Amino acid sequence: MYAFLLIVIIIVVIVWWRAPIIGTEWSKQTLYVGLLDAWYGGSIDDRAHALWIDDDSTEGVFKVKKIADEVGIQPCFAVIADRMTSEVADSLAAWQQQGAGIVLHGYRHEKWWDWTEEQIKEDFTLSYLRLQEQGFDTTRIIKMAVPPHGCNNRIIRRVIQQQGLQMISGATLVNPDRHVFQLGRIPITVDTDTAAMRRLLQKAYEQKGFVIFSTHSSIPPIFSEEKTRHILQMAKEMGFDFDFYK
Repeated sequence: MYAFLLIVIIIVVIVWWRAPIIGTEWSKQTLYVGLLDAWYGGSIDDRAHALWIDDDSTEGVFKVKKIADEVGIQPCFAVIADRMTSEVADSLAAWQQQGAGIVLHGYRHEKWWDWTEEQIKEDFTLSYLRLQEQGFDTTRIIKMAVPPHGCNNRIIRRVIQQQGLQMISGATLVNPDRHVFQLGRIPITVDTDTAAMRRLLQKAYEQKGFVIFSTHSSIPPIFSEEKTRHILQMAKEMGFDFDFYK
């Protein structure tokens, strides 16, 4: 029992040192991806980078675009290909032409946990086709995928790798750099402690890490325009490079 607890403590210390997280945002994926990052080593980037991804592509994207314009950065949208209104799809396609990023988030946001490789591949195929129909430039889609509902297993990872994409996992952490396969994200919600976020960002900046900020404008009770704007401005002023995917 004591040996097991010691191993757990060592794992937590390693993950915290390499991939800082906030407060209670621990999960199995955080520990798993954090250990992979610790094995990966230090950053090979020459500076700290950041990316902001907003999930689910509902009417909240207009608030996201407004914040991004005010802060002076490009947003990135994880889109559900077959669940966008025409107004949202038309706007996102136009913003993509202006430099905004588009990331795949499932054809209809169905859970992939028990899916076969063929089913997941078909989901990618349908997503690309549907986005083309809606006017998106699928040749410029960011080379990342956000599995719906945070799904993560061996089959999902294999298919995403076969697609030539990086995977946005359910891990809540800072990435060593932009090149690891399984990427973590740092959520911004109404409950986010901005002081704790500043400490995390300072550590990430010193380590030349890669911070992906995560918001869900599609869920108004947890989406904070004020905190999102404040934290993104903070990261920009610290010197994080938001031009990651250009």
